Amino acid sequence: MTLTRTIICLVIIAVITLAANFVMSKYQADLMSSAMEYADLMDNIPAEIGVWKRTKTADLPWYALEQLKVSRAENWTYVNEQTNEYVHVSFLVGPTGRLSVHTPEVCMNGQGYMISQERQREVFPANEDDENAENSVQDTFWRVTIANKAAAPGNHIVSFYSLGTGKRWWAKDTPRYELTNYPFVLKMQVETVTTDPEAYNPARSFLKVFLPEVTKVYAETDLQGKYGK
Repeated sequence: MTLTRTIICLVIIAVITLAANFVMSKYQADLMSSAMEYADLMDNIPAEIGVWKRTKTADLPWYALEQLKVSRAENWTYVNEQTNEYVHVSFLVGPTGRLSVHTPEVCMNGQGYMISQERQREVFPANEDDENAENSVQDTFWRVTIANKAAAPGNHIVSFYSLGTGKRWWAKDTPRYELTNYPFVLKMQVETVTTDPEAYNPARSFLKVFLPEVTKVYAETDLQGKYGK
């Protein structure tokens, strides 16, 4: 009788294990499919936005892709055809944990760079022309200023970066924990070089026109509804 019960228990455990593996495999397959959907939508982000025109596309090094485990990563350069100002844009889709810890401050540390201005949160209202903009949906980005005096004295890299769903962007203090409901996210980083980081910054001006275009591309997706709370 004891042997029979043992066999029954082992069978039940085996069935539960198989069922759990099936559910997990299905979840992983669904997750990978969703991530690739978001990755493919990057093709729809315009190469021309007003006076800004994409002039260059570069690939991330293979070791960076391997480290980040991203589904897709794009590096673009946009140039303002009226002023010749330029910005570099990095756009990635990948695991929330890995993308959240690889910030400009961390990645440039130990490479001859130094933080010349600590990061601060900047707000981008959905419509800055709206007189009630303070009550509208707002996206937030971190803004950090980094200097490399040895290589280019007087030059500063001003970098804006954020994690989001394509429709919303958040500058979280602890994104690895605050965005745990999202198994993957999009990461955007926009930066430019300036000799006066306190003056007019083309990266911020670019984001004002770039963000609405990205929102249009991801308007029909629902990463927040599917995974977030």
